[in-house]
Amino acid sequence: MESIGEKLRTAREAKKITVKDVSAETNISTLYIEALEEEDFERFPSETYLIGFLRSYADFLKLDSDEIVQSYKGHKIGESVTPLEELTKPTRPSIMMMLSPLTDRYRNIFFAAGIAVVVLLLFLGINAMFTDDVDITGGDSVENIKKEYTASSTGTQIDNVRNLQLHNNRGYILVYKNEAVQFLVDKKEIVFLLKEITADSVDIELLPENRVVSFKIEKPELVSLEGSPRDMTFTLKGLTENRAKIMVELGEEKEPAPEKEIAEETGIKVEDSTSVVAQNRKNLKIVLEADFTQKSFIEIYLDGAQKMRGFIPAGRSERWEAAEYIQIKIGNAGGFRARINGRNYSFGKSGQVANKVITWKKDVKNPNLYHIVVKDW
Repeated sequence: MESIGEKLRTAREAKKITVKDVSAETNISTLYIEALEEEDFERFPSETYLIGFLRSYADFLKLDSDEIVQSYKGHKIGESVTPLEELTKPTRPSIMMMLSPLTDRYRNIFFAAGIAVVVLLLFLGINAMFTDDVDITGGDSVENIKKEYTASSTGTQIDNVRNLQLHNNRGYILVYKNEAVQFLVDKKEIVFLLKEITADSVDIELLPENRVVSFKIEKPELVSLEGSPRDMTFTLKGLTENRAKIMVELGEEKEPAPEKEIAEETGIKVEDSTSVVAQNRKNLKIVLEADFTQKSFIEIYLDGAQKMRGFIPAGRSERWEAAEYIQIKIGNAGGFRARINGRNYSFGKSGQVANKVITWKKDVKNPNLYHIVVKDW
């Protein structure tokens, strides 16, 4: 029987992908991918990280992640010092022990029946009951954008909507004529449409204002949009007959928009800047800023990838950014002042150890409203 590491390595090599390829797709450090394949489980900082990375790697390789995790737990039992009689003690009721030969005999029939039931449930849509409300997709935002544009304009129709990811307030995207682009500027979702392409310039239409802006290759164009907390600079970086490469860069923050604007738009009171209105969860961003007032040990993971581990001296400031979640372990919780998306947050008192996960959660009343949540892990 293949070991855990052999299964992972064999599946990866069968797909003809390298460890670096896996790391790029999963945001798991190559150090930990190699540790999983070599079954060097002592290399992981905790059991939580190990099982999380193991499950993510197995899912990426299209393996049965539950089976892989159970194999790991069995491996741990094999290494434990628990007496043999405790490990071999039956954990099933006696009636199940009696039915075991029967289930083994008709295993294929039971398996086929189970598959049929699952297909039926999927067909009826009952599986929607098991959807995790934190795992939010883009929903029908693309269709909404198309409908809103059609309702406000009698001109060109939108063929497609692309999502632009901004990193450190800058992003690049290749967009075709008649395609729209959506991205998030703090709490404001921005959408623009590529309307026209000429020999050396393009015209974009800012929605929903229906304002057209023209700019030429390598000539930055400053754009100020009503309701946007920042100005934006658009730069045309490349051009073909029907496609343009556009860079979007955010300027400095303006005065924060009154919270009542979101309340008027959604009907829900927004208490702080850790609540964001967006149609696409991919546009969301978590920013953790820290000013260290005392020497502190810190271990931090951004979307599952380790970013830092070690002691940080007093007087130092750090800024971390993630899309889905931030995991942080602090050895001296009172030794630094933290801000999450601009809101001050306390992780504890001096000398205390804190283990926290910072992530997004969808509002139960409004599918386009997201809240930052901080919980123990």
